[in-house]
Amino acid sequence: MRQIKINSGSWQKDLEMVVTVIDEDKFKKSCEQINKFYSGDEYRADIHGSHEKAGFAMFCAECFQQIAFNNFKDEEWLTEQFDWSKDKGIDGYPSLDDMGIRIDEIEPWFIDSDDIEITGW
Repeated sequence: MRQIKINSGSWQKDLEMVVTVIDEDKFKKSCEQINKFYSGDEYRADIHGSHEKAGFAMFCAECFQQIAFNNFKDEEWLTEQFDWSKDKGIDGYPSLDDMGIRIDEIEPWFIDSDDIEITGW
């Protein structure tokens, strides 16, 4: 088993997620399949160095987006969003069990109304 720490500074706040890889073969195969599910897979593979890493980057981006737009959610809620057996699931992404991983930590991204800037009012 290994842990991967992911950071994203795409927004005004740095976000962090920690994932444990339980099954390396499932993980790599799933990451490659995620990237190849969508068009532009060769472009992303060139940017990230492999289909596996590109697919994992897409998975991470999806996780951060799910958390960003669903305030007050946690790792358990996020895991369920990928679970096709619970009438959920996200197109192009397997369940975390099928992917051979577990999300240990993810920072929620709460949008505080104090941080909202309004111009032209």
